[in-house]
Amino acid sequence: MLFNLPKAAKPIGVQFLSVASAECFGRDVSPMHFASLLKECRSVKTVRQIHQKIIASGLLSCAPSLLSVSLPPLPSQPHVSPKSLGTGVVASYLACGAINDALSVLERVSPSPAVWWNLLIREHIKEGRLDSAIGISCRMLRAGTRPDHFTLPYALKACGELPSYRCGSTFHGLICCNGFESNVFICNALVAMYARCGYLEEASLVFDEITQRGIDDVISWNSIVAAHVKGSNPWTALDLFSKMTTIVHEKATNERSDIISIVNILPACASLKALPQTKEIHGYAIRNGTFPDAFVGNALIDAYAKCGTMEDAVKVFNMMEFKDEVSWNAMVTGYSQSGNFEAAFELFKNMRKESIPLGVVTWSAVIAGYAQRGCGKEALDAFRQMLRHGSEPNSVTIISLLSACASLGALSQGMETHAFTLKKCLLSLDNDFGRASDSEDLMVHNALIDMYSKCRSFKPARSMFDSIPRRERNVVTWTVMIGGYAQYGDSNDALKLFSEMILKPYAVAPNAYTVSCILMACAHLAALRVGKQIHAYIIRHHRYEASVYFVANCLIDMYSKCGDVDTARNVFDSMPKRNDVSWTSMMSGYGMHGRGNEALDIFDKMQKAGFVPDDISFLVLLYACSHSGMVDQGLDYFDSMSRDYGVAPSAEHYACVIDLLARSGRLDKAWKTVKEMPMEPTSVIWVALLSACRVHSNVELAEYALNKLVEMKAENDGSYTLISNIYANARRWKDVARIRQLMKNSGIKKRPGCSWVQGKKGTASFFVGDRTHPLSPEIYALLGRLIDRIRAMGYVPETNFALHDVDDEEKNNLLAEHSEKLALAYGLLTTSPGCPIRITKNLRVCGDCHSAFTYISMIVDHEIIVRDSSRFHHFKNGSCSCGGYW
Repeated sequence: MLFNLPKAAKPIGVQFLSVASAECFGRDVSPMHFASLLKECRSVKTVRQIHQKIIASGLLSCAPSLLSVSLPPLPSQPHVSPKSLGTGVVASYLACGAINDALSVLERVSPSPAVWWNLLIREHIKEGRLDSAIGISCRMLRAGTRPDHFTLPYALKACGELPSYRCGSTFHGLICCNGFESNVFICNALVAMYARCGYLEEASLVFDEITQRGIDDVISWNSIVAAHVKGSNPWTALDLFSKMTTIVHEKATNERSDIISIVNILPACASLKALPQTKEIHGYAIRNGTFPDAFVGNALIDAYAKCGTMEDAVKVFNMMEFKDEVSWNAMVTGYSQSGNFEAAFELFKNMRKESIPLGVVTWSAVIAGYAQRGCGKEALDAFRQMLRHGSEPNSVTIISLLSACASLGALSQGMETHAFTLKKCLLSLDNDFGRASDSEDLMVHNALIDMYSKCRSFKPARSMFDSIPRRERNVVTWTVMIGGYAQYGDSNDALKLFSEMILKPYAVAPNAYTVSCILMACAHLAALRVGKQIHAYIIRHHRYEASVYFVANCLIDMYSKCGDVDTARNVFDSMPKRNDVSWTSMMSGYGMHGRGNEALDIFDKMQKAGFVPDDISFLVLLYACSHSGMVDQGLDYFDSMSRDYGVAPSAEHYACVIDLLARSGRLDKAWKTVKEMPMEPTSVIWVALLSACRVHSNVELAEYALNKLVEMKAENDGSYTLISNIYANARRWKDVARIRQLMKNSGIKKRPGCSWVQGKKGTASFFVGDRTHPLSPEIYALLGRLIDRIRAMGYVPETNFALHDVDDEEKNNLLAEHSEKLALAYGLLTTSPGCPIRITKNLRVCGDCHSAFTYISMIVDHEIIVRDSSRFHHFKNGSCSCGGYW
C-alpha cells in the first residue's frame, strides 16, 4: 500500500520509493536520499522496505576493504559512506524497537561502531534479557569490533545480575588483554560484578589493585563497602568506611556520591545494632550537608529502628524537610519491628487519612505486626484490604500472612495463601533452586512448612521439606520442620530429623532455636540420654552464648521432665544471668516432682533477686503446693496474690486451688470455691473437680462436673475415663457400660495406655497385655515372681482399678498386665544394678501399679522413676515422692 499512494500527496521520501530502482533507470541514486528517508521512518515495516531498497541499490554490498575507505564528498552534496548508511539503518531499527533486525544489520557493517553495540547491550539489560546481553557482547567481539569503556561495564553488569562468575571472569581476562586494567570505571564494575556473584575475595583483590595504582575514586570505595555489607561482613564494611572518609575526602567528590556512601554503610550498623556507629555516621552526614536528603534520612530511620531506639528515628523523621513514601514506610516498619504495634497502627491510620500512598512495605509491616501479636484475624483482614487497594504483595507479605495463619491454625486460609503464591509466581513450581531469587523462594518454602506444621498437617509440610534439595536447606528449613514435629507431631520424627541435619556432607549447624526444639522433643519423650548428648553438643559449641537464657531454660525444662531435677538445678545454678522464665522453669521442675519446699525456696530467692512474681509465677507455685500436699501454704499464696502483689487470680489459679483442696480431702470447700468464683467456671475447673471426685468417690458431684463439660463441648476421652473409673469403683457396671456406649456414639476413642522405658539398647514401649517384645517370656516370668514376693510382704491388688465386671482372679490377671508393670520388668532385666529405672506413661499411673511399685522398690536395688500425664513419682525404699497427692 505504501507504493500506491496518490501522487499529489506524496512527501519527498515516498516519491523516492515510488521510482524504479537505480539499475532499472541506469543512473546512480545518492545515499543521501536514503539517509534522509531513514530519519523520517516511524514503523518497522517502513524501515524494512527502505532497507530492502538500499540492498537492491547495492549500497551495502561493497567489499569490507572498500567500506573502510574515506571517499571525498562531491562539492554539490554531503557524502554518506556505506558504513554511515548501515549505521543509519541500525539506528532506525532501534528507534522502532526492532532490536533483532538492528543486530543483524550491525553484524554486516564492518567495522561497526561500538556505540551501537553498547546501545543494544544496554537495551537487553533494561528488558532483563541478561543472557542475551552477554551473547551480544560476544557477537560484537566476533564481528571484529573492539569494546570500549562503556561496553565492558554493561557486560559486567549483566554477569553480576545473572549472576555468572564464569562469564564475569572471562570478561576480566578480556579487560586485561585490551589494556583496560587502569580504567577506574571498568574496574569499579569488576568489583561490583564479583560482589554480586558472591566472590567477595576476588572483589577485594580488584579493589586492592585499584588503590595500589592510585586510580580509586568514591565509587570504588562505595562498591567495596556495599559488597561487604551484602556479604554479611558489617564490621569490615565499617572499617573500610572509616578509611574511606579520610582517604577519599582529599579527592574530588560530589554530593550524590556522599549520599550513596552513607546509604551504603547504614545497613551494616543496623545489622549489628551498632548504635554508637550509627550516631557517628549521622553526625558525619550533618557535617557534610547530606542529612536533609530523603535517602539519607530514610536509611537513618531504618538504622535507628533496628538499633532499638525509635525515639531517635522519630527525631530524624520530624527533622526531614521532605518525606516520601519510603520515609513513612520506614517508620511503620520500625514501630512494628520494635513491638510498638499501637504506634505502628496509629501511623498507618494517619497515612490513610492523609492519602499517603501505602506501598507493599507498609502493608507488609502492618500484617507482620498483627501476626507477631497473635492477631491472625486482623492480619488476614489487612491482607484483604491490601489487595482491594491494588497493592501487590511480595515475599515478605506472604511470609507474614502465613505466620498469621499458623498462629490461628487456619489451614484453609494457609492453603489459599499457598495457591496465591503459586498464582503470582512468588513460589517456584519446579523447586529449581540455583537462581538469584532463591533466597526469597526458600523463605516462602520455610514459611509454608512452618504453617502446615503448626496446623498439624504434616504430610504437605514434609512433602515441601523433602522437595528442597539437601544442599539448599538452611538452618531455618530444618528448624521449622523439627519444631513442627516437636511441638505438634511425633517427637521421635524430630529426633530422627535432627540426626539427619548434622549428617555430612551437607551438615547444617543448628542454632539456638533448633536446639530448643530438639530439647523440647527430648522432654516430651523423656529421652534423657539424647537430652544429655544435646547438652554436651551445646557445651562443645560456644555459638549459643548469646542465647544463654533461651537454651539454658530449655535444658532446665528438659532435665525436669526427664526425671533428673537435680541436674536441672545444676544448670540453673551455673547460669551467669537468669530471667523470669529461668526461675519459673525451676519452680515448675520442683513442683512436678513433688518437692514443694524447694519450689517455695526458689520463689523466695526470685524475689530477693529483684524479680516481681506475675500470674505465671503464682500458677506454678500453686501447682507445686498442690502436688506436695502443702495446702495451707498454697491457700496463703493464693490470698496474697491480689492483696500483696496486685495479681488478679484467673480461672487457672482457681483450678489449682480446687485441685489443692480436693487432693487433701476438702471436697466441700473445693465445691464452695467453685460456686464463689468471680468468673464463670471454665472446663479446667470442672476437670479438676472431676479428678478430685475420683479420689474421694463422689459420684453425684462427678456426674454434675461431667454434664457441665458436655454442655461446654469440652469433654474428651480423659473426662469419660474418669467418670467410668468412678462408676467402676462404686461397682455401677451398667453406668460403666453406658459411658462406653456414649463414647462410641460420640466418636470418642479412649487412648490406650502406653508406657516406655529406656534400656541399654534403646527405648522399649509396652501396651496393656503386650506380648510382642522378644523378651516377653522373661518379662512375664519376672513380673510373676515380683508379684508373689510383694504379696508375701502385704501387697493386696486394688481390683477396683480393673474396670471390668469380672471375678477377682480375672481382675488380678488384668492388673498384672498393665503397661507400666511390663515396662518395669523390662527395665529390671536390662538396667545395671544401682541405676535408676525411668518409665514414662501417656496416662495417669494406675492406683494398683502405684501400690505395687511402692512394694517393689523395697526389694530391688533401683530407684523407680515414673512420669505420668500429671507428675513424677520417685519410688525408693518403700515410699513415693508424691506422698499420696497424685
